[in-house]
Formats: sequence, structure tokens, C-alpha cells
Amino acid sequence: MCQKKNVLAAVAAVACLATGAFAGEMVKGKIEAVTLYRGQALVTRLVSVNAPAGASQVVVGELPEQIVSDSLYARSEDGVQVRAVRYRTNAIGEAPRDEVRAIDESIEATEAEMRKTDDLLKTAVAQAAFLGKLENFTAPTAQVELSKGVLNANTLRELTLFMFDQSAKQADTAFKLNEKIRQLKKQIELHRAKRAELTKGSSRVERQAVIFIERAEAGATRLRLNYLVHSATWSPAYNLRSGGEMKTVQVEYNALVQQMSGENWDDVTLTLSTASPTMVSDPPVLAPLLVALAPADAGRQAGAADLEQLKNKVAQAKNVQREAESRRNTSLELRSQIDNNWLMNAASNDLQGVEFTISGDQARMVREVQRRSAGLSVNYKLTGPASLASRADQQMVRIADLAMSATFVNVAVPLLSESVYRQAEIVNNSETALLEGRCSVYLGGDFVGNGIVPIVARGQKFVAGFGTDPQLRAWRELISRTESVQGGNREVLFRYRLVLDNYKDVPATMRSFDRLPFTQSDVRVTMDETKDPLSTDAEYNRAFRPNGILRWDVEVPAHSAAATARIVEYGFKVEHDRNMMLTVPSSGEKAAAAKEMFEQQMQR
Repeated sequence: MCQKKNVLAAVAAVACLATGAFAGEMVKGKIEAVTLYRGQALVTRLVSVNAPAGASQVVVGELPEQIVSDSLYARSEDGVQVRAVRYRTNAIGEAPRDEVRAIDESIEATEAEMRKTDDLLKTAVAQAAFLGKLENFTAPTAQVELSKGVLNANTLRELTLFMFDQSAKQADTAFKLNEKIRQLKKQIELHRAKRAELTKGSSRVERQAVIFIERAEAGATRLRLNYLVHSATWSPAYNLRSGGEMKTVQVEYNALVQQMSGENWDDVTLTLSTASPTMVSDPPVLAPLLVALAPADAGRQAGAADLEQLKNKVAQAKNVQREAESRRNTSLELRSQIDNNWLMNAASNDLQGVEFTISGDQARMVREVQRRSAGLSVNYKLTGPASLASRADQQMVRIADLAMSATFVNVAVPLLSESVYRQAEIVNNSETALLEGRCSVYLGGDFVGNGIVPIVARGQKFVAGFGTDPQLRAWRELISRTESVQGGNREVLFRYRLVLDNYKDVPATMRSFDRLPFTQSDVRVTMDETKDPLSTDAEYNRAFRPNGILRWDVEVPAHSAAATARIVEYGFKVEHDRNMMLTVPSSGEKAAAAKEMFEQQMQR
């Protein structure tokens, strides 16, 4: 008998392993780590189970609504082999409550009453049809009898009154029955609406991961299930603070997180990343580039295309290429990988098509646009656990507190404003790269305004404004304008004055800007020698001086104002054809200049 029981137990064990299951309920696990990308997040759950020897499966439930179903994979410990991971869904309903049963009974009774009323209505309609047939019969009969002189007037009157009376009764009955059916339908709709409100959320879809494992011996097993979720993203946000001494800047680097994945991340190890999640191990395939010949005039026309259109075309192609690469790297379907691989090639074809038709000057533009489109790829692993609920509003987490060395300068642009602005030249001497993001700026504890922190690598310098200094002022004056004709040329001489005021008790250094006319046409601009030399800063002379931007770094003594104000004078001569005159840029040229200025601002 004992031997028979042992045989039955062995058979049961073999059957259990054959189905890939082992004793135990479905597990949920604990979310221990999250890598948050721009638009997606990689979630890691730690799952602990007691697994039998041999092949078995672990079912992990309560996966979030926004899960990417084909992104599941698992890792194991203790020598356990993970054979496969599969995703499945199950529809789950709850047992009905007493109030729901009562509503169901009311709906059933009302539907029965409506069926009965509908039968009565059909009978009334049949009776009305019969009366109609009777009327069709009696009218010809009465006509015949009237022609023969045998018509009984009383009988005809009684028959006519009977038919009128019955028709009226049938019409009234049909109206009342239709009205009752309408009311019964309304009652059923109200019952069903109340039932839907009571049973809201009682029927749901359970999302599960089935992990197929195999181990040599039975025992405790730790598995890490990983999956991607949508509806999760983050963006950088900063607070820049400096004290009254204005020698350092405290950079508070924060992340604004929005996650609506459908599950809460409680006490997790959080990593913020600007990279793209990669679920594909194969590199993309480069397709051949097919080219053909076209008339030379068409090529020249394409090469002379509007510079702004070329920039937009290059930027758009780069965006398409990046988006296709992201979709390819997160898809486990071969067809999707192939389609997105082709989109990457198609975008690169567009880029090379631009390169074939542009001029040398435009080639520099294409190179700059391509370089600007490549951002930093960094990971920020936060210290300590983080908790982020799944909800619609944004949540903030701290990435780092960084103390950076800074040099403060006073910037004056009298041509644009009489105000003088504080500007900090900050060196990122930390180990943390900064991404582009909005910042709130504080000086001495007071809020002075908002700004933008650009992309800043480690060791790189960037500038940030710290508002206006009310004790410094600057403005610009036209001293003189003289004009003469020399041969075939017209010469115009301009003299200007920059007036710098300092109401402080200590000297202040001002970085003052002005400009010369800048043109690529037949106009010659020559600047006069000035008492105050232009700045010798290497970056200024490389990037701004060739475009006619002037800069002086001058010290303004304390209490310099009105008659004692610090004065910077300069002049320049403009020469051009005597039959021509200077004019301001056209609307199209203004738009191009505005775009160029914006790009210079973003490169600061």
C-alpha cells in the first residue's frame, strides 16, 4: 500500500512539472529599481519564490496598465536558468453584492413587464388592423344595399358608430401602451446606470508575466523581472543661488518627473537617464545609397535653396532618424525592427541628398546643425531611495547640490537698455553634467528672475543672469554725423558716446557692448582709434568681433554720475557708392538675423 502511494505521488509530481507549475499562489514582487528615460521607464521587480527542482514557472501579477508587453525579460540568482518570459492577460470579475443583485432583479422584472406590454401592443395593433379590414368590407356592402333599396339606416348608423368607437379605443390603448414601454425603457436605463456605478472597477484585466525557470535542486529563488512602461518622463529644473559676496553659485539640480504608468514606485533606487532604452542586441543595417543624374540647372537651384529651409530639412531628418532608432531599439518584433531600420536609412538618405547639392558655406551650416542635434547621454543615479506615485501632476526629486566657482560681471548694452545686468560666468567643476532646463535665480535670498541653463559638460563654462543692478546705469548718445563725397564714393562719419553711471561706494567693472554696421555688400566700414581699447577676450574676438560687435571692459569709479560719469567714445566711417544709400534690413533678412541671434544665445 505504501509503495502504491509513493508511485501515485511520483506520478503527480511528474504531471506538475509537465505543466510547468509548482505549488504556490501568484506573486507580485517588490519594485526595487527604476531607470527613468524621456518617455519611458525600465522597471525592475525583485521576486522571491520557493521553486521545485527541474522545470517550473513563476507567475508575477499586478503588472501596470502602461507596460510594453514585448519588453519583458528576467535575470536569476543561485544558478537558476531562465528559459523564457511570456506576457498574458486575464479578465477578472468580483462576486456581485446584495445591492447589485437587487438591481439585477429589478431589471429582470422591468424587462418582463416590458415584454408583456409589448405583447399587448401587438394585440392592439392586430385589432386595429381587423377594424380596418371590417371597414373595407362594410363600405362596399352598404353601397350595394343602398342601390337595391334594402339598406337599413339604423343598422348602418350603429355599425358606423361602433367602428368609430372601437378605432378611438384602439388608438388610445396603443398610445398608452407605447408610453408605458417608453417609461419601462427609461427605468431599465436608470437601473443599468446605477449598476454600472456600483460595479465600476469590479471587472478588470490582470496583467501577468510567466517566467519559465529550471534549477537543479529545490529551494528559495530570487528573480529580477524587468519591463518597460510608457507614460513616464522627466525634465531638468534648476535653482541658482548666490550670496552677497558673489564668488560662488550654488546649483540645485532637480528633476521634474511625471509618471502615469499605473503603478507606484515606493522606496526604489531611481536612475534618471537621457539615453534611449535598448532591447535589441543587433546593430542597424546600412542600406546602399542609390543616386541618379539630373540637369545641372536643377542641381544649382537646389543648392541655392533658402538657408532656413535647409536647416529645417537637416533638423527634421535627424529627428526622424533618432525616433526610428528609439522604436527599433525597444521592439522585439522583427518586422518592426526592419521597418524602423529602413526609416533610419531613409533619413540618412535625405541628409546625404542635402550634402550633394549645397555650397561650401552651407556645408558649414549643415555641420553645425548636425553637431547641435547631438545632446549629452548621461545617467544620474540618485542617492537614497525615492518614491513616486502614479498620478497626473508633476513630482520633483533632487539630483544634486553643486557648489561651482563663478566670476560675476556687470553687462551693459546701452543701445538696448539703460539697465545694467549682473551676469555670472560659472565653471562646472563638478562631476555632474548639466542638461538644458529652466532655472529660478536667487541673489542674497531674493528671487531675481528666471533663466535657462544650457547643456554643460564637466569642466565647461556657462553664463547665467542674476538680474539688474539698480545702482548702475548706462546709455548711448550720438555725438555727430558728417557726410562728404570723395570721387565716386560717399563717406559718412559717425561719433558715439557711452555714458556709464556708478552710484555705489566701490568701483565697478562694466562690460559694455555696442556695434558697427555689418554687411557683406559693397560697403566699407572702418573704426577709428579709441582711447579705451576693445576687449582682448579670446572668445569675444573669435565669435563676436568679426560680426561687428564691440565690447569694452572698463572700470567705473565709485560715485560716477552726471558730470563725473565714465565716458567711452568711439567713431567709425562708412564708405559706399555715391549713388547709393544705407538702408535697414528687409523683413526676410530680419528673420534670418533673429534666427542667428537665437542660435548664438543657445550657444552661450
